[in-house]
Amino acid sequence: MPNLKKQYESLKPDAIKERIEKTAQDLGRRNFMPSLLLNVDDFFYMTRERMMDEYNRVMNLRPDSKEIKSVVALSNPDEIKEKHLRLLLNYYFLLCRLREGESEAWDTINELYEDD
Repeated sequence: MPNLKKQYESLKPDAIKERIEKTAQDLGRRNFMPSLLLNVDDFFYMTRERMMDEYNRVMNLRPDSKEIKSVVALSNPDEIKEKHLRLLLNYYFLLCRLREGESEAWDTINELYEDD
């Protein structure tokens, strides 16, 4: 997973606090919540630093931890960690695009969470 760590380390700088807050409020109104394997508190407010913290936290989880064992669809702890971190990274990229006001990113959210 060295390539995955490099992706986390190369995340671009955070949006300004006002954009982070506005995007979080807009996502909250849409009831958006990313589908991750492990719990991540306050995803809407994730920053580059918190992404790195989450990467390190997950990589340091013991294979017999309650959190790893709670994932019933997968049994390999390393696979759980990698899939969670990849999902988190993909959702964070989407979150960054939303914070930039990218209309295609908002279209994705609207299709998934409003148009059903």
